[in-house]
Amino acid sequence: FKNHLSIINHQLYNMKTLFCIGELLIDWISTDIDSSLVESVNFIKKAGGAPANAAISCNRLGGKSAFAGKVGNDAFGLFLKEILVKDNIDTENLILAKEPTTFAYVSIKKGGDRDFIFMRGADELLKFEEMNLPQENAVFHFGSATGFLGGDLTDTYFKTLDYALEKGFFISFDPNFRDALWENSGKFIELSKNFISKSDLIKLSDEEAKLISGKEDLQEAIESFDVKKNAIVSVTLGKNGTLLYYQGKFEIVPSISIEAIDTTGAGDAFIGAVLKQICDKTPENFDEVKNYVSFANKVAAISTTKFGAIEAMPTLEQISKI
Repeated sequence: FKNHLSIINHQLYNMKTLFCIGELLIDWISTDIDSSLVESVNFIKKAGGAPANAAISCNRLGGKSAFAGKVGNDAFGLFLKEILVKDNIDTENLILAKEPTTFAYVSIKKGGDRDFIFMRGADELLKFEEMNLPQENAVFHFGSATGFLGGDLTDTYFKTLDYALEKGFFISFDPNFRDALWENSGKFIELSKNFISKSDLIKLSDEEAKLISGKEDLQEAIESFDVKKNAIVSVTLGKNGTLLYYQGKFEIVPSISIEAIDTTGAGDAFIGAVLKQICDKTPENFDEVKNYVSFANKVAAISTTKFGAIEAMPTLEQISKI
């Protein structure tokens, strides 16, 4: 931890901005136990959106993040903007639209299956020309949950990717597959492979690695991807840590033992923590990348000890006490 702080102090004036693009929405979570959405009566309002969660994770750890997306110019959109502002995230590229904020309704039915309804609104309407993109000192993160579903946002994703490539920025990609959003996963797989081939950091769950590659063995899955020469590939394995691939080498980086309460947002906490460190200093060897992932595993684990994604994102001070 002391070494991590020294890196932060040394790199303070060279710190890059983490630029996250994608969805920011309202999750309506049913608080009724074992109920479908038909049966549910009571809901709690939560801020949702993986790219925004990653930005918050980075800032809680002392980073500097910006978020680009579109919400409604309504009570819900203003609530979401306030969430970002509280964590000092640059909201210059959070566009307020006349269309309503996107909603997702979720409940857990008997047997543990999730009941889900997605009501898409403003998030899909973000246009490339509406944004004022960083000109230098930036790391770009794409968390695709709704970014591949069509609308202006999909086109904006790929134009922003091209922009980041032209500028030579470090590019991070997290596919964030949500089965409830896809009747046919073929398009998702195709677009994910495109992003994987152009990214410097790829973060996958084990299920996503298998889905996109079509292979059950995780090492074979990673080896099947067309990746850049020095790309970092991380496959998160929950309590079992993270499978890391870098410069032709595989290693499972262990996590810490902790009693998990709610795993929502743990992957976002992880990628935000990795990217915070990359914004401080681009890693140069396997051991450095391994240290970044080890720290991020700890951040992700601690994020599971409280309910809610954003509420559970830890600070450096909290991590130092574990």
